[in-house]
Amino acid sequence: MRLVLRSHNLVQFEIEGRGEIVAVGNGDATSDEPFQAKDRSAYNGLCQVIVKGRSGQPGPISLKAKSNRLKDAAITFSSK
Repeated sequence: MRLVLRSHNLVQFEIEGRGEIVAVGNGDATSDEPFQAKDRSAYNGLCQVIVKGRSGQPGPISLKAKSNRLKDAAITFSSK
């Protein structure tokens, strides 16, 4: 991984399985992008996605992050 501190790429998130995206962020207090979305522009090379498992539905959750000119990233974890 190489962090590019001035990067402002739009990162798109996709989720599959027993979870849902509840918010996105990037730490930029001046941003007017909505928190309830499936994408977010990076701020100084960083952004975040907050995922929650579905109540009463434990199981696997797969999360993908995509951005133009960057390699896709994915992670799979379990909800309890």
